[in-house]
Formats: sequence, structure tokens, C-alpha cells
Amino acid sequence: MDLLFLLQCLLFFTSQHANALNASISRDALSLLSFKSFVSSDPSNILAGWTNHSSSNICRWHSVACGGPGSLSDRVTSLNVTGLRGGLLSPSVGDLSELRVLSLVGNMFSGEIPDTVGNLRFLEVLELQGNNFSGRVPTQMSFAFLQSLKLVNLSGNAFSGSIPSDIIGSGSVKIVDLSNNQFSGVIPLNGTCDSLKHLKLSRNFLTGEIPSQIGKCRNLRTLLVDGNIFEGRIPSEIGQIVELRVLDVSRNSLTGRVPKELANCVKLSVLVLTDLFEDRDDGGLDDGFRGEFNAFVGNIPHQVLLLPSLTVLWAPRANLGGRLPSGWSELCSLRVLNLVQNYVTGVLPESLGMCRNLSFLDLSSNNLVGYLPSLQLRVPCMVYFNVSRNNISGTLKGFRKESCGVSAVDPSFLELDGFSDDEYFNLPVWRFQKNAFVGSGFEENNTIVVSHDFSWNSFVGSLPSFSLGDSLFSANRKVSYALSLNNNRFSGTLPDQLVSNCNELKTLSVNLSVNQLSGGNFQTSVLECLKLTDFEAAYNQIDGSIGPAIGGLVMLQHLDLSGNKLSGSLPNQFGNLQNMKRMHLGGNNLTGEIPTQLGQLTSLTVLNLSHNALVGIIPASLSNAKSFEILLVDHNKLSGEIPLTFSTLSNLVQLDVSFNNLSGHIPRLQHPSDCDSYKGNAHLHPCPDPYSDSPASLPVPLEIQHHTHRGRKLRTLVIVVVTSASVVLCTLLGIVLVIFSGRSKFGRLSSIRRRQVVTFQDVPTELNYDSVATATGNFSIRHLIGTGGFGSTYKAELAPGFVVAIKRLSIGRFQGIQQFETEIRTLGRIRHKNLVTLIGYYVGKAEMFLIYNYLSGGNLEAFIHDRSGKNVQWPVIYKIAKDIAEALAFLHYSCVPRIVHRDIKPSNILLDEDHNAYLSDFGLARLLEVTETHATTDVAGTFGYVAPEYATTCRVSDKADVYSFGVVLLELMSGRKSLDPSFSEYGNGFNIVPWAELLMTEGRCSELFSSTLWEAGPKEKLLGLLKLALTCTEETLSIRPSMKQVLEKLKYLKS
Repeated sequence: MDLLFLLQCLLFFTSQHANALNASISRDALSLLSFKSFVSSDPSNILAGWTNHSSSNICRWHSVACGGPGSLSDRVTSLNVTGLRGGLLSPSVGDLSELRVLSLVGNMFSGEIPDTVGNLRFLEVLELQGNNFSGRVPTQMSFAFLQSLKLVNLSGNAFSGSIPSDIIGSGSVKIVDLSNNQFSGVIPLNGTCDSLKHLKLSRNFLTGEIPSQIGKCRNLRTLLVDGNIFEGRIPSEIGQIVELRVLDVSRNSLTGRVPKELANCVKLSVLVLTDLFEDRDDGGLDDGFRGEFNAFVGNIPHQVLLLPSLTVLWAPRANLGGRLPSGWSELCSLRVLNLVQNYVTGVLPESLGMCRNLSFLDLSSNNLVGYLPSLQLRVPCMVYFNVSRNNISGTLKGFRKESCGVSAVDPSFLELDGFSDDEYFNLPVWRFQKNAFVGSGFEENNTIVVSHDFSWNSFVGSLPSFSLGDSLFSANRKVSYALSLNNNRFSGTLPDQLVSNCNELKTLSVNLSVNQLSGGNFQTSVLECLKLTDFEAAYNQIDGSIGPAIGGLVMLQHLDLSGNKLSGSLPNQFGNLQNMKRMHLGGNNLTGEIPTQLGQLTSLTVLNLSHNALVGIIPASLSNAKSFEILLVDHNKLSGEIPLTFSTLSNLVQLDVSFNNLSGHIPRLQHPSDCDSYKGNAHLHPCPDPYSDSPASLPVPLEIQHHTHRGRKLRTLVIVVVTSASVVLCTLLGIVLVIFSGRSKFGRLSSIRRRQVVTFQDVPTELNYDSVATATGNFSIRHLIGTGGFGSTYKAELAPGFVVAIKRLSIGRFQGIQQFETEIRTLGRIRHKNLVTLIGYYVGKAEMFLIYNYLSGGNLEAFIHDRSGKNVQWPVIYKIAKDIAEALAFLHYSCVPRIVHRDIKPSNILLDEDHNAYLSDFGLARLLEVTETHATTDVAGTFGYVAPEYATTCRVSDKADVYSFGVVLLELMSGRKSLDPSFSEYGNGFNIVPWAELLMTEGRCSELFSSTLWEAGPKEKLLGLLKLALTCTEETLSIRPSMKQVLEKLKYLKS
């Protein structure tokens, strides 16, 4: 009993002591200490001073501020913490009842936002951007609870669900940034929306249409809704937002006309309709759902283009047409105009020259005609000018030196309340300026690349002299200049000075290829510029010789003078060009010997001297150029032997010495060339050469050395006998054949090495053409498991237990091997759980095949139409449909590059034994575009599955795949073929789509499903899948959903 009494006394004393201690610590201090306890990592010790002992001075704690208007001096009014590395947001933060600012930027906090945030009735600023918060935003974070809120920034997290109903447009909220999250549903707009100035909802999963009620937000200055799934039109009510400065609707699925009412936004400065850039460094979603599928109708209203306030119009590949207006005046503020890859027609108006600040103009890949008003346009002041791939004609007038104003590289002219300049780097023009000028952009040493592109037009006459505006140059900024004039009809000689202020540049790149330029003064024009790094003038009529002064261009990296009329010998001074990487001089009339000094060019990767009249030997010194990848000296008059030291060049993948007078052995290269690369040399040993020396790094067998020596004696003997008697010749040839037959083993090894298979993953055996041919019985019909428009597929067991599918492409001989290999290597990197894995490929002179993983469940076509007696139920149907949808969504949105399949059909969908579905043949339609022939028609697809707009116009989009997917769904549910014979009773051309529509219209939906499937149900889900299939097969593109939307609807069907 005494012990129990003592324990009670002890507990009482302890509780009283704790109460006394807590009484001495303020409620705000307790809240902050609780906040600290929820932090999991504080590497910089930011909160180290937050302790019980210092709790009486919390206003001096790091990141804490107290007092202010309307608040007691000892109450916490601001909590601004950044630099933490993980944790949760403590619910106790809601006890800081006087808090005005809660800023927790970039702390890697996770979990959900506690409901207690709704207790902060005086909160004005809520900044939680750059964390890992997830889940739904609590309803307490709305105007009903936070009536003082002015700024909300939740960007760069993983919030999902719908946006709280009254967070946008209610009360005094001025700035809302919910970008880079996973919000879904529609944009909720409530209240009068009078206070809202900045609304950023970029890169979420918002659906539906942009609400017309947005017009009520008359004080809105920036509206950024890019990177969502909005459909329909841009609402004309946006024209009521009189204060609007920035509008970005890119990366959605918008259609219709650009509303002329936008011209009522008289302060509109930036208009972004589409955006083709793949920028993944701005805190966006990992899945990269940022495809551009806006496709507008008609032209941009002239009233909008002529707005005096408009500085940036960005609309690449927006499906826009019409003409450019002719009414620009001195009031024009345009700095950036991008209409690349549209259907703009007519002439480039002279009045565009009134836009004196224009420094970014891209009108490439349109249908422009007429003359270029070069005297009116201030091209020298433009950082980026591109009118390539049009049909502009006439002469180019001279470009006079200009004194230019502020460049478009400086975004500071956008002065908008509440956002810093850095915020605008999310807009495509600034990303382009910052990262993408001609592949290099802003470099570490503050270099800007200026690009002027006139290529692929019909310009005629002589070339003018070009110059850059003085203000582009400054003491702290260097300029690199790229000038493209190729693929036109320019004639005459080059001007004495092609670029007048060339030596003020950091580098200069010039492309004059495929014109009609002549004369031998190209050196005078070129040699004046010591900053030249790239000079291309291939396929002109330039004559004369290359003088020794070319050695002074020590910065030169790429020289292409192929296909001209150059003569004389190659100067030894080429050896001075230590930065040279690619030299193309083929197709001229060059004579003399190959300079040995070329071997000093250690950076040289490509040397093309083919189709000239060069004599002498191939210098052994060329093997000192260890970077060689391609060496072409074919079709000359070279003699002597091929240097055996070429076998040491580990990077050499193509060597062509054909059609010369070479003799001796063929070196055993580390990457063997095709035998065609050696033909046309009467005295060269046959290819494959069983006596060729091994690479220098490998030991040479003694017997091969012996036979090499004996082979040389035999070759000498052959030459003597040829001149004396044909009988002796025949005898000697017989002896040679006997010797060669004894070395057939080496010939077979060499042949195999030339027929290697390229693989993208580890395989249990070495693959080559012969092993594949053996495993398929030389592509015997016994191993055939499928045929299609792209070729035939064979089953092959390449090693015990290693079974693959070999797709032998039916394309015959083709051109563009390099492009083909580039494409196939891109496909080889693509991996997804519902895509058939590409294991490797083989490319030969007349055939090629692809190697895929083998799936034992067959294809979906067999599953659908051979399932008699099988009780296929909803879970299997749903699983297959979802697997295919996920594969297509990945190809359309997450894959780099994005891929439109173009041939979705059941036979291209494979199954494993668990009914997991895998999409095959992805990327093959694009792959075969680089070939000379094609196994199918110009429309890559199969009749019955091809979308109507693709079949009639040959213009393909991702929604063509959606249509085909809808057809596959109908087959999957009904068990009937797309062109089932049973449809013939309805008339010619009737297929599964109108049949399903007919049943739906007449209320006979149950007749579409196979009887066992319908009876097993669930009927409401089956009907939901049918409605989805019919939506996918809508003829109107704007109604047809995107694959992203299809996948979302499929997920709803499961729940």
C-alpha cells in the first residue's frame, strides 16, 4: 500500500512539473517544435536553434518572423523555411493562428497537407512549391476557411484529384499556381473573379473545355493552361479579359478557329498556341505527358496579329493556314513570331519590316511564295531568322549594317506583377533562347548562336554580302553565326566578303550546297574569315584548285566541297587543320597524291576523296588518325597496297577503296567492310582474303605469315605466266584454288564477322546472320508464325531455351542504310511492359530482319476468332484492352521520339500465357519511310482499321491510332472481324463500326457481344466499353478522344 501511494505521488509531481514547463512555453513555440519533430532531414542545421531552452525567443528563430500590422508583436506571422531534405508537414502548423505567410519551398516534404491549414484564417501567402506532397488538396484550403488568402503556389508536387471548388476566382486571391501536378477534372471557377491576376495550371491532367466563365476574370494578366487534356475551342469569352498579357494554351487537344475576340485583349503581349519543345527540366511529371495535339482551323485573325501590344506569337505546327496580314505599322511590338510547319500561303508582306524589334522569325516549312522583302526586314538584327522550305523566289538584296535595339534574348521587357523574369523561361521562346539555338544556345562563356536560314527555296542570282547588327556584339557576349543558303538556285561567284564582320565572331558556319555557284574565287571569300568552323558548298560548279592558304583556317572542323569541278592536287597544308573532323572532297577532278600530312589530323572522323583522279599510294600515315570512322578513296587511280596498319583503327567502320589499281592483301579490319568496298582492283587479293594480316594488337599465327609470304610469290608468278601462256595460267590458278580451299576456315570466319547481328541487350549466345538463318531453317515455311505488311515472322530457338521471333522485313534493296540504322537504334532503346521487346537487328545489302522476344500466347487475332468453346469473361477483355491502351499512351506521350503506330490491328497485338497484351511493330511505319521501296501502299495501315482521315488525306496523327484501337475493341467484344462476311447483307463497304453504331441506335447492344460474354457480364461495364469504342471511332477528330483520355476512361470502368 505504501508503495502504491509513493507511485501516485511521483506521477502527480511529474505531471505538475510538465504542466508548469508547458505553461512557460507559448502555443506558437509548441507548434514550431512539433513542426521540427516532423522534419526527417536538416543537413544544413537550419532548425538547430529551435529548442525548448530558446523557446522564449521564438521570434529570433531562423526562418521565423513575428508581429506586423494587426498582430501582437510576440505572435508568429511568417514561417519561411527552405533547404530541408524531407519530412511531413505537422498538423500543429494550424495552431499558428496569427500566421500570414507560410512558405515551405523546396524542402522535399511528402505526404498530404493537413486539414488544420484551414485554421489559418489570417493566412495571405501559401507557398508549398517544389516538394513531394501528394493526395488531394483538403477542402479546408478554400475561401470559406482562408478568407485572407492572396497567393497560392502548390506547383511541382504530386497533388491529384480535383481542384478545390472555390480556390480559383474567390475572395481576394490574386495568384494561383497549381502547375506540374496531377490534378484532374475541370477548372472550377467561382465567385466574381475580380482579384485574380495570375493563373497557372500548366502540366496537369485537367479535362473538358476551357470554361467560358474565364471571361469574368477581367483583371487576369497571365493565363497558362498548357500541358493538359483540354478539348474544344479557345473560348471567345477570353476576349473579355481586358488586362490579359500572357495566354498559353499549348500541349492540349484544342480545335476550331482562333477567336478573333482575342483582339479585344488590347494588352496581350504573349500568345502561345502550340509548343513542340520537349523540356523536361522544369519539375514536370516523370511520364512526360506533354504531346502537342492542338489542331486549329483557318488562320490567326489579322486583328490578333496586328495587336500593337503583341510581342510574342508562338504557334509551330498548329494547322494554321491563310495569309499574313499586310497592315503592320510602326506601332508593331513583335519581337518573336514562330509559325513553323503550318500552311501559311501568299507572300511575306513588306509591312512586317515595320516591326523594328523583331529578332526571332520562323516561317519555315510553309507555302510562302514571291520575293523576300530583304531591304525592309532587319535580318542582321535578328537572332533567329528562318524561311527555309518554302517556295520564295527572286534575288536576295544586300543586307546593310544595322543598329539594333534590345534583343529578344532579353525577356525583361515583360514586366508583370507577381512573377519574376525566370518564371517566363517556362514559355517556349525563352527555353529556345536559353537552350536550343542550333543545338547549342547559351554556352557557359555567354556565347549566343545567331542563325539565318534561307535554304530550300528558289532564290536566284548572285549572293549578297551578309552582316550582323552592331548591338548583337558586346564586351561580355560572344556571337557564333550559322548562315544557311543551301538548296536554292544561286549562281555566279561568291562575293569577296561573304560575311562582312566575320572576324568579330567567335565561330562561323556556312552552308552553300546544292546551288549553281561557279568560279574559283571561293577561297578569297572563305580564307578572309579565320573564324570559319564549318564550310559546305557541295554540288555546285566551283572550279580551280585548293591553295595552300587553306591551312590558315585552323578552326575549321567541317569542309564539304563534294560534287564540284575542283582540280589540281591537295595541299600539304591540310595537315595544319588540327580541329578538322569531317572532310568531303569527293566527286571532283582532283589529281596528285594523297598528302601524308592528313595523318596528323587526330580529330578527323570522315575523309571522302572518292571519284577523283588521285594517284600514288594510300599513305600509311593515315593510320595515325585514330579517330577515323569513314575513309572513302574509291574511284581514283591509286596503286600500291592498302596499309595493313588500318587494322589498328578501332573506330573505322567503313573503308571503300574500290575501283583503283591496288594490289596486295586486304587488311583485317576490326569492323570489316563489305566485299563491294574492294572490287574493281584487278591485282588485289580476293575478298574475303584468308591471308590478310590480323590487327596489330593480336598475335599473328606463324602459318598465316608463312602462307602470306608464299601468296606474294604466287602473285608474282601469276603476272609472269599471264604474259607467256594461257595453259600455264590455268594450271597456276588450279594450284591457287587448292591453296585457298585449304584455308576455307578463315574465309568462313571472315564472312561471319561481316554478318554480325546488333543487339540491344545481353543474349545467351553470339548472334550473326548464319546462326539466325540456321535456326529458322533458312527462313523456312516450317518456322513461319505470321505474315503482314511489314514482312514475315519466324520462330527461332537460337540457344537452348532462348526462343525469339524473327521479323524478316519485305523491303528488298533500299537506300538510306545510315538513316535506317539510326531509326532502328532509337527503337531499340524503347522499353515498356506492354511493348514487345526489340532484342536486335541485322542489316544486309538486300535484306534485313528484326529480333523480338517470343510470346507463347499467339496474337490477339487468333484469340478473338479462334476462341470457340472458350469462356472469355470481362476481366480478360478488360485486361487486354487496358494493356493495349497503356502501350499506345506511352508511345504517344512518354516515348522519345513520340511514335504514332499507324497499323493497330489484332495481329499486331501479342499475348503471353496469362493474357498480358503486348503491342508489336511500333515504329516500323516510320522506319520503312527511309527505304527505297515499301511492302504496302503509301498509307501504312490495314483496310478496316485505318482512320477515315488518314485513308483520304494520308495525314496521320495520334488519333488515327485511337480509331484503330476502337475497331480492335469492337472485335474483342463481338468476336467478329472488322470486315466480317456477315456484314455483306448491309451492303458493300459495311464494316464493324457502322454495324456497332446501328445496334447502339436501335437499342440492340446486347447483339454485339458474344453470348457467353454478355451473359457473364457485368453488363454495365460491357456497355461502357462499347460506348468508349464508338467514341474512339468517331469520324470527327475533335470528338475522338486522345489515348490519354481513353486510358483514364478505362480506369474508371474498372472501379
